[in-house]
Amino acid sequence: MKHIDTPSTPGKFKMEKSPYNRLRMHSSLAKLTFWSLVFLGLIFMFFFRSPSSSSPFTSDLNRRSLRTNSYGGPAWEKRVMTSAKIRSRNGISVLVTGAAGFVGTHVSAALKRRGDGVLGLDNFNEYYDPSLKRARQALLERTGVYIVEGDINDVALLNKLFDIVPFTHVMHLAAQAGVRYAMENPSSYVHSNIAGLVSVLEVCKNANPQPAIVWASSSSVYGLNTKVPFSEKDRTDQPASLYAATKKAGEEIAHTL
Repeated sequence: MKHIDTPSTPGKFKMEKSPYNRLRMHSSLAKLTFWSLVFLGLIFMFFFRSPSSSSPFTSDLNRRSLRTNSYGGPAWEKRVMTSAKIRSRNGISVLVTGAAGFVGTHVSAALKRRGDGVLGLDNFNEYYDPSLKRARQALLERTGVYIVEGDINDVALLNKLFDIVPFTHVMHLAAQAGVRYAMENPSSYVHSNIAGLVSVLEVCKNANPQPAIVWASSSSVYGLNTKVPFSEKDRTDQPASLYAATKKAGEEIAHTL
Protein backbone atom coordinates (compact mmCIF):
# COMPACT_ATOMS: atom_id res chain seq x y z
CA MET A 1 0.00 0.00 0.00
CA LYS A 2 1.33 3.44 -1.06
CA HIS A 3 2.20 5.77 1.86
CA ILE A 4 0.96 9.41 1.60
CA ASP A 5 2.60 12.18 3.68
CA THR A 6 0.09 14.30 5.49
CA PRO A 7 0.68 17.71 7.11
CA SER A 8 1.10 17.90 10.85
CA THR A 9 -1.70 20.44 10.95
CA PRO A 10 -4.96 19.15 9.53
CA GLY A 11 -6.37 21.07 6.59
CA LYS A 12 -2.98 22.52 5.52
CA PHE A 13 -0.50 21.30 2.97
CA LYS A 14 3.17 22.24 2.58
CA MET A 15 3.90 23.95 -0.71
CA GLU A 16 7.27 24.51 -2.31
CA LYS A 17 8.04 28.13 -3.35
CA SER A 18 7.88 28.47 -7.09
CA PRO A 19 11.02 29.74 -8.93
CA TYR A 20 8.65 32.06 -10.83
CA ASN A 21 7.63 33.81 -7.56
CA ARG A 22 11.25 34.27 -6.54
CA LEU A 23 11.99 35.80 -9.96
CA ARG A 24 9.12 38.28 -9.58
CA MET A 25 10.32 39.29 -6.11
CA HIS A 26 13.88 39.93 -7.34
CA SER A 27 12.53 41.96 -10.27
CA SER A 28 10.43 44.15 -7.94
CA LEU A 29 13.42 44.76 -5.65
CA ALA A 30 15.55 45.76 -8.63
CA LYS A 31 12.94 48.26 -9.83
CA LEU A 32 12.55 49.70 -6.33
CA THR A 33 16.32 50.11 -6.00
CA PHE A 34 16.58 51.76 -9.42
CA TRP A 35 13.86 54.34 -8.79
CA SER A 36 15.19 55.05 -5.31
CA LEU A 37 18.59 55.87 -6.80
CA VAL A 38 16.96 58.09 -9.44
CA PHE A 39 14.99 59.93 -6.77
CA LEU A 40 18.08 60.44 -4.58
CA GLY A 41 19.98 61.70 -7.62
CA LEU A 42 17.32 64.29 -8.35
CA ILE A 43 17.37 65.46 -4.74
CA PHE A 44 21.16 65.76 -4.86
CA MET A 45 21.02 67.79 -8.11
CA PHE A 46 18.36 70.11 -6.73
CA PHE A 47 19.87 70.87 -3.35
CA PHE A 48 23.59 70.44 -3.88
CA ARG A 49 24.26 71.71 -7.35
CA SER A 50 27.20 74.07 -7.71
CA PRO A 51 26.49 77.76 -6.92
CA SER A 52 28.64 78.69 -9.91
CA SER A 53 25.96 77.34 -12.22
CA SER A 54 25.15 79.69 -15.05
CA SER A 55 21.40 79.07 -14.83
CA PRO A 56 19.12 82.13 -14.91
CA PHE A 57 17.95 81.37 -11.36
CA THR A 58 21.50 81.50 -9.94
CA SER A 59 22.38 84.59 -11.98
CA ASP A 60 19.28 86.34 -10.66
CA LEU A 61 20.24 85.55 -7.05
CA ASN A 62 23.71 86.99 -7.64
CA ARG A 63 22.28 90.10 -9.23
CA ARG A 64 19.98 90.68 -6.27
CA SER A 65 22.61 90.10 -3.58
CA LEU A 66 22.07 93.64 -2.29
CA ARG A 67 18.40 92.88 -1.62
CA THR A 68 17.37 95.05 -4.54
CA ASN A 69 14.28 94.10 -6.45
CA SER A 70 14.39 94.13 -10.23
CA TYR A 71 13.93 97.60 -11.64
CA GLY A 72 13.74 99.31 -14.97
CA GLY A 73 11.28 99.46 -17.82
CA PRO A 74 8.73 102.08 -18.88
CA ALA A 75 6.12 101.21 -16.23
CA TRP A 76 8.65 101.36 -13.38
CA GLU A 77 10.16 104.63 -14.62
CA LYS A 78 6.68 106.14 -14.92
CA ARG A 79 5.94 105.30 -11.26
CA VAL A 80 9.22 106.89 -10.22
CA MET A 81 8.57 110.08 -12.19
CA THR A 82 4.96 110.36 -11.04
CA SER A 83 5.92 110.02 -7.38
CA ALA A 84 8.74 112.58 -7.68
CA LYS A 85 6.69 115.10 -9.65
CA ILE A 86 6.48 118.53 -7.96
CA ARG A 87 2.89 119.66 -7.38
CA SER A 88 3.39 123.15 -5.93
CA ARG A 89 4.96 126.22 -7.56
CA ASN A 90 7.86 126.46 -5.11
CA GLY A 91 8.13 122.76 -4.38
CA ILE A 92 11.22 120.58 -4.32
CA SER A 93 11.93 117.04 -5.46
CA VAL A 94 13.19 114.82 -2.64
CA LEU A 95 14.66 111.33 -2.50
CA VAL A 96 13.95 109.95 0.98
CA THR A 97 16.07 106.95 1.96
CA GLY A 98 14.70 104.76 4.73
CA ALA A 99 11.24 105.92 3.70
CA ALA A 100 9.49 102.89 5.21
CA GLY A 101 10.88 103.62 8.67
CA PHE A 102 8.94 105.51 11.33
CA VAL A 103 10.65 108.86 10.75
CA GLY A 104 10.98 108.34 7.00
CA THR A 105 7.27 107.68 6.58
CA HIS A 106 6.23 110.84 8.43
CA VAL A 107 8.79 112.97 6.60
CA SER A 108 7.66 111.62 3.21
CA ALA A 109 3.99 112.19 3.98
CA ALA A 110 4.62 115.75 5.24
CA LEU A 111 6.64 116.68 2.15
CA LYS A 112 3.99 115.22 -0.13
CA ARG A 113 1.20 117.13 1.62
CA ARG A 114 2.89 120.46 0.97
CA GLY A 115 3.22 119.71 -2.72
CA ASP A 116 6.79 118.43 -3.01
CA GLY A 117 7.80 115.56 -5.22
CA VAL A 118 8.79 112.58 -3.06
CA LEU A 119 10.34 109.26 -3.95
CA GLY A 120 11.16 106.73 -1.26
CA LEU A 121 13.94 104.15 -1.10
CA ASP A 122 14.06 101.31 1.44
CA ASN A 123 15.47 97.78 1.57
CA PHE A 124 12.75 96.46 3.94
CA ASN A 125 15.26 94.51 6.03
CA GLU A 126 14.21 92.25 8.89
CA TYR A 127 15.80 94.11 11.79
CA TYR A 128 12.24 94.42 13.10
CA ASP A 129 8.94 93.07 11.81
CA PRO A 130 8.85 93.90 8.07
CA SER A 131 5.04 93.95 8.17
CA LEU A 132 5.23 97.34 9.92
CA LYS A 133 7.25 98.71 7.02
CA ARG A 134 4.89 97.18 4.50
CA ALA A 135 1.95 98.82 6.25
CA ARG A 136 3.72 102.19 6.04
CA GLN A 137 4.49 101.53 2.40
CA ALA A 138 0.78 100.99 1.73
CA LEU A 139 -0.02 104.19 3.65
CA LEU A 140 2.41 106.21 1.55
CA GLU A 141 1.14 104.62 -1.66
CA ARG A 142 -2.30 106.06 -0.88
CA THR A 143 -0.76 109.54 -0.63
CA GLY A 144 1.06 109.17 -3.93
CA VAL A 145 4.54 108.29 -2.63
CA TYR A 146 6.21 105.33 -4.30
CA ILE A 147 8.93 103.47 -2.38
CA VAL A 148 11.58 101.80 -4.51
CA GLU A 149 12.72 98.59 -2.84
CA GLY A 150 16.50 98.66 -2.96
CA ASP A 151 19.76 99.02 -1.07
CA ILE A 152 21.62 102.32 -0.68
CA ASN A 153 24.83 100.45 -1.56
CA ASP A 154 23.42 99.65 -4.99
CA VAL A 155 25.15 102.48 -6.87
CA ALA A 156 23.67 101.39 -10.20
CA LEU A 157 20.17 101.80 -8.78
CA LEU A 158 20.98 105.20 -7.26
CA ASN A 159 22.43 106.43 -10.55
CA LYS A 160 19.36 105.15 -12.37
CA LEU A 161 17.06 107.12 -10.07
CA PHE A 162 19.08 110.29 -10.59
CA ASP A 163 18.98 109.73 -14.35
CA ILE A 164 15.19 109.65 -14.22
CA VAL A 165 14.62 112.43 -11.67
CA PRO A 166 16.75 115.59 -11.15
CA PHE A 167 16.36 115.55 -7.37
CA THR A 168 16.90 118.90 -5.67
CA HIS A 169 17.22 117.33 -2.21
CA VAL A 170 18.11 114.02 -0.57
CA MET A 171 16.80 113.20 2.89
CA HIS A 172 19.13 110.42 3.98
CA LEU A 173 17.49 108.53 6.85
CA ALA A 174 18.39 104.95 5.95
CA ALA A 175 20.60 103.34 8.59
CA GLN A 176 21.05 100.23 10.67
CA ALA A 177 19.68 101.25 14.04
CA GLY A 178 19.87 99.69 17.47
CA VAL A 179 22.62 99.27 20.05
CA ARG A 180 22.28 95.64 21.20
CA TYR A 181 21.86 94.25 17.68
CA ALA A 182 25.48 95.21 16.96
CA MET A 183 26.49 92.27 19.17
CA GLU A 184 24.76 89.90 16.74
CA ASN A 185 25.42 91.48 13.36
CA PRO A 186 28.18 94.11 13.51
CA SER A 187 28.87 94.07 9.77
CA SER A 188 25.37 95.38 9.02
CA TYR A 189 26.27 98.66 10.76
CA VAL A 190 29.36 99.15 8.63
CA HIS A 191 27.42 98.16 5.51
CA SER A 192 24.58 100.64 6.04
CA ASN A 193 25.91 103.44 8.23
CA ILE A 194 29.35 103.86 6.67
CA ALA A 195 29.51 102.20 3.23
CA GLY A 196 25.90 103.13 2.49
CA LEU A 197 26.45 106.75 3.47
CA VAL A 198 29.53 106.98 1.24
CA SER A 199 27.55 105.49 -1.68
CA VAL A 200 24.79 108.09 -1.31
CA LEU A 201 27.24 110.98 -0.93
CA GLU A 202 29.29 109.93 -3.96
CA VAL A 203 26.23 109.59 -6.20
CA CYS A 204 24.97 112.99 -5.05
CA LYS A 205 28.41 114.53 -5.66
CA ASN A 206 28.43 113.28 -9.24
CA ALA A 207 24.81 114.19 -9.98
CA ASN A 208 23.93 117.15 -12.18
CA PRO A 209 22.42 119.18 -10.67
CA GLN A 210 23.87 118.35 -7.27
CA PRO A 211 21.14 117.97 -4.64
CA ALA A 212 21.23 119.40 -1.13
CA ILE A 213 21.65 116.60 1.42
CA VAL A 214 20.03 116.32 4.83
CA TRP A 215 21.47 113.46 6.86
CA ALA A 216 20.32 112.20 10.24
CA SER A 217 22.96 111.39 12.86
CA SER A 218 22.10 110.12 16.36
CA SER A 219 22.17 111.25 19.97
CA SER A 220 24.16 108.07 20.61
CA VAL A 221 27.28 109.92 19.40
CA TYR A 222 27.35 111.68 22.80
CA GLY A 223 28.25 108.34 24.36
CA LEU A 224 28.45 108.35 28.17
CA ASN A 225 27.75 112.06 28.45
CA THR A 226 25.39 112.57 31.39
CA LYS A 227 24.62 116.24 30.75
CA VAL A 228 21.06 116.84 29.66
CA PRO A 229 20.04 118.30 27.30
CA PHE A 230 22.78 117.48 24.82
CA SER A 231 24.57 120.25 22.98
CA GLU A 232 26.35 120.17 19.63
CA LYS A 233 29.38 121.45 21.55
CA ASP A 234 29.47 118.36 23.79
CA ARG A 235 32.21 115.76 23.30
CA THR A 236 31.50 113.02 20.80
CA ASP A 237 34.79 111.13 20.95
CA GLN A 238 33.68 108.48 23.46
CA PRO A 239 31.02 106.34 21.74
CA ALA A 240 29.61 103.61 23.94
CA SER A 241 28.47 101.27 21.15
CA LEU A 242 29.32 100.23 17.60
CA TYR A 243 26.15 101.93 16.40
CA ALA A 244 27.29 105.22 17.94
CA ALA A 245 30.77 104.78 16.45
CA THR A 246 29.40 104.30 12.94
CA LYS A 247 27.18 107.38 13.25
CA LYS A 248 30.11 109.42 14.52
CA ALA A 249 32.18 108.14 11.59
CA GLY A 250 29.38 109.30 9.33
CA GLU A 251 29.64 112.82 10.73
CA GLU A 252 33.36 112.88 10.03
CA ILE A 253 32.85 111.52 6.51
CA ALA A 254 30.21 114.17 5.79
CA HIS A 255 32.68 116.89 6.79
CA THR A 256 35.13 115.71 4.12
CA LEU A 257 32.78 116.54 1.25
